[in-house]
Amino acid sequence: MFALCNAKPVEHELIPAIGDNPPVKVTFPAQPSLLSLRAARRATVEALRGGGAEAEERAADAFTTTLIRHNIVSWSGIGDADGKPVEPTQDVEHRDVDGNVTSVEPGTISMFLAEPRLVEAADQLWVLPWAMADAEKNGLSLSPNGTSAGATQEADTASSSATPESSADAETTPADQPAPTSDTKRARKRAK
Repeated sequence: MFALCNAKPVEHELIPAIGDNPPVKVTFPAQPSLLSLRAARRATVEALRGGGAEAEERAADAFTTTLIRHNIVSWSGIGDADGKPVEPTQDVEHRDVDGNVTSVEPGTISMFLAEPRLVEAADQLWVLPWAMADAEKNGLSLSPNGTSAGATQEADTASSSATPESSADAETTPADQPAPTSDTKRARKRAK
């Protein structure tokens, strides 16, 4: 049966309080939005198309950062260079009269994504648990009594291979004649 998730947003502590600095906490929805999943898939495909030695790593990073970018609801413990608290904001695109992007003003979420410690913590606490739970809901979890690595052996499961013992009765001799077969080649037809 498909299990519905809780719809309430969840707050995760990404970095604990250190001295006078408050903990860094970020609130995410219970699961990513459809818009963010589509954007994350597009970013993953684009990274894979770029190719190269680390294409898979870049694709995984693109998936993670895109999900985080589109799903931050709020945060606390994050401030600017002067120590003043800042709110999460998206990038702002400036366009010309034809609709072409002329410049992009980075928001605070882009600055958040530039900090590897914050991204890694958000990945471990929100993205990865959601992805694992989603995989289990969609039948990608280990089979309890199948042939996967996580399967447990049941009492009726064979514990030895099914390789038959050799038998002298099943031998063939080189003197055996092959069975006669008819010619399967079709005759050519004359052109009209």
